[in-house]
Amino acid sequence: MHKQTNERIVFKLDELGIPRCLQFGHYKYNHVKPALKNHVHPKIIEICYFLKGVQCYQIGQKIFELKGNDILIIAPDTLHSTGMYPEDKGELYWIQVSLEQKKGALCYLPENQSDFLLQKLSGSAHSIFKGSFKLKSILMRLEKELFKPKDIMTELNTNQLILQLLLETQAASENKQEPAPKYRLQQIDSFINDQMERPIFVDELASLINLSVPYFKAWFKKQQGLPPKEYINRLKIERAKADLLIKPSITQVAFDLGYGSSQYFSTSFKKYTGITPKSYIAITKQLN
Repeated sequence: MHKQTNERIVFKLDELGIPRCLQFGHYKYNHVKPALKNHVHPKIIEICYFLKGVQCYQIGQKIFELKGNDILIIAPDTLHSTGMYPEDKGELYWIQVSLEQKKGALCYLPENQSDFLLQKLSGSAHSIFKGSFKLKSILMRLEKELFKPKDIMTELNTNQLILQLLLETQAASENKQEPAPKYRLQQIDSFINDQMERPIFVDELASLINLSVPYFKAWFKKQQGLPPKEYINRLKIERAKADLLIKPSITQVAFDLGYGSSQYFSTSFKKYTGITPKSYIAITKQLN
């Protein structure tokens, strides 16, 4: 009925007697995983709810970068993967729903209503939008419900939560998002890029845009989907990827980016990329 590890669980909804629904899954990764390979879901819509971290997906030739509270809908019969990127550390829920009427009634809805809802959701595919406050609560309640022994009440509650999830997702897809405060974020990026050679502290970034440290942390996480310190580390690793190919040694790259030792740098690099700096150099040279 479900597959579970310490970091990931997948419920097979069709095997639990939930018509039209295939998978409901949740992962919470503390370390990067291998890249998700190209695959297709025939006549199935997949909705990804990204709670925290940063994750890149490739749909066709286009790259989508998801951050905290982002939603991405993948249309049926669409080739998708994480491209050249690993499955990054972070937290994600997803659900798969079949478009085929012969699979049964979706959440007890009449045929015309289920078709209408799924067509509306499909129309929002391949664009990132923000989720509502309610969605995380619905996702957590649905997961909790699926762990319960199966009976009529559990089945009713599960169908009700799935319908609520789909309706709330559709509503979120139609909400106009306020534009992100790009100037402040650009200021922060510019400061970090100019100060890469030393440790960068959160209070410096807060002071830069005249916010208190507690407010800045909450504001920044809402905007970028991850805490400031982790964001700094990710930018340093991106710089390191370029530097490793042109600088004479791994130690030189580590010290130039403000790391106290090459060993600490290598540990951090592997945490965010899944491979060591040495392996990265070898793989990149082989590809080129």
